Amino acid sequence: MPPPEKLYIYEIAGRLNPPQALTGGDFLGCWREGDYIYLFYSVPKEAEVRAWLAAHPESGRYNSETVLNYADWEAGRHLKPTRVAGFYLCPVWETPEPEPGDILLSIEPGLAFGSGYHPTTRLCLQLMRRVYDQDTPGLVLDLGTGTGVLSLAAMALGARRVVAVEYNDLAARTAHRNIRHNCKEEEILLIQGDARQFTHPAADLVLANIHLDVLLDLLSIPEFLTKKWYIFSGILGTQMEQFRAALAATPLKIVAALDENLWFAVLAVNL
Repeated sequence: MPPPEKLYIYEIAGRLNPPQALTGGDFLGCWREGDYIYLFYSVPKEAEVRAWLAAHPESGRYNSETVLNYADWEAGRHLKPTRVAGFYLCPVWETPEPEPGDILLSIEPGLAFGSGYHPTTRLCLQLMRRVYDQDTPGLVLDLGTGTGVLSLAAMALGARRVVAVEYNDLAARTAHRNIRHNCKEEEILLIQGDARQFTHPAADLVLANIHLDVLLDLLSIPEFLTKKWYIFSGILGTQMEQFRAALAATPLKIVAALDENLWFAVLAVNL
């Protein structure tokens, strides 16, 4: 279904989980930033949020309401089907018109990165095609899956099983819907959690399109460095030199590096 026309966003000071009464059908998700949370709804909920906090002042402090057009939200540009690396990424509210040879992925971008338009997603898809052109990784670990685009692409290319990990509530909710849109509930295990705590699953290919600080932490975890193929992204501009230096201290070797609009993605192999 199409996205909502308006977003109603409530900023609350506090580390809390909204109660069940505030997570019904109009609830779009929760974004956490430090000591603040942001509750997203498709309809106004100020009265309900204020009432809950007034009844439970220990939970947090109401700060503000922000109302946005969905199209003004960063992930909410006017999305149309797009092609990249042989994939045909089609918003779920559009009628797909794939051409012969296209790999169709039905995508609901939601309120988080994951439409296929962002350079890091596009670069990772290109590098995934390189891997699957020469190998067939059956087990994939997708750390920072976002809305699940890369996990779905891996399944389409021949993976048998994907473990997808995402910390952000908004992204995880959308990933769950995208997995369902593409009928991959049995093949993709979605976990909401910190990527650094899920480096243990067996994998032939690791996808890590995530913040640089998390990438650097992953490179310092011995069990993370036991897989075969790795695709790293989320690296911006001058961060590439810092990432290269950290990677050089591991057994992993760079096979290819791509860039688009100052964003970088790296394909590495464990020799």
